Amino acid sequence: MEFAKYIARATEEIFNTMIFMEISAGDPFTNGKRTIASHVSAMIGLSGDFTGMLYLHCPEPVALAIAGAMLGMDLERIDTDVKDALGEITNMMAGGLKEALTAENIALEIAIPTAVSGQAYTISSPSGSERLVIPFTVEQGQFIVEMKYSFN
Repeated sequence: MEFAKYIARATEEIFNTMIFMEISAGDPFTNGKRTIASHVSAMIGLSGDFTGMLYLHCPEPVALAIAGAMLGMDLERIDTDVKDALGEITNMMAGGLKEALTAENIALEIAIPTAVSGQAYTISSPSGSERLVIPFTVEQGQFIVEMKYSFN
């Protein structure tokens, strides 16, 4: 499956058309234990022909810049507005992934997004899950889109 291509395309389209921020996708990776420096993570559940989670991980300055650009306001701290904006972006990314997979006759359902924030937290996934990580760069730094999944 070309998950990386579909996710990168959906993310770039959202940032170009709705957030109006220049982004650059880095090389995706699937292995290794890399620590993701994040103060906010938005996530959405995926089910259908495979199950998994799609995540958007951002350090605070990047989260504030992205949410501020989307909402058209200056933001100074991680709050409900920031988490809601990042959750909505994750929802739109999942929608783009669903659209691409539907064209290939792959069933995908999307849950309601949620977000967490803090200085240190761990997000676990079922053992045996595949992992895909795509780094993106914006002027304020780097954010990560991650998908953990397993086929049914």
